[in-house]
Amino acid sequence: MRIGLLGPSDGDAATLREAIEFLLDDMEVDQAVYLGLDEETVDAVVRDWVGADPSDEAFLADALEQARSGTPDTIEALLERRELVEQLAKVRKLPTPPTRAVEMLADRILLFVNDKSVLDEEDIANANLIAYGKSAASELRRFGPRYFLTPGPLSKEQVAVVELEADGQVSLALFEISGVPVWRETMARRTSKVKLAR
Repeated sequence: MRIGLLGPSDGDAATLREAIEFLLDDMEVDQAVYLGLDEETVDAVVRDWVGADPSDEAFLADALEQARSGTPDTIEALLERRELVEQLAKVRKLPTPPTRAVEMLADRILLFVNDKSVLDEEDIANANLIAYGKSAASELRRFGPRYFLTPGPLSKEQVAVVELEADGQVSLALFEISGVPVWRETMARRTSKVKLAR
């Protein structure tokens, strides 16, 4: 399992598309989580990329039309567009604040937010990794068993990747969207708590 993290784009659709392409095509992530709040930018990038309305309803209407009067070329183009839409469905947006997005990665709890200042003690206590978007630059900090990770704003042209490796370890990495690795760190293994009987 591999999760990509995209920082806020501040409306820069071209850089956002380049970052999504890198994560989906080169890194082959299972999902790419957008940590900004300008979801309309993500929607605009997807619509422009697909070249049409990416909704299921639009696809079904087009499929019906192509079944009636389409040529082999137009039907193939429709199916290729559908394939692209399914690939772009891996791009996830944050829910409206103060709601948080949560993901399990093996036995680790990942928490995704735009602004980490909205988190309370309980949120932080229950998470192993807090990924956030609002930041001036990329950063990875460890506090005891918890990690705080941000790829920084997309204007820095960097994205982060969280990966569950074959041995059960979880690695955190930062990449330039050109593909150059910046750093990589393996999260400390979870330790079992021992309870003493009285």
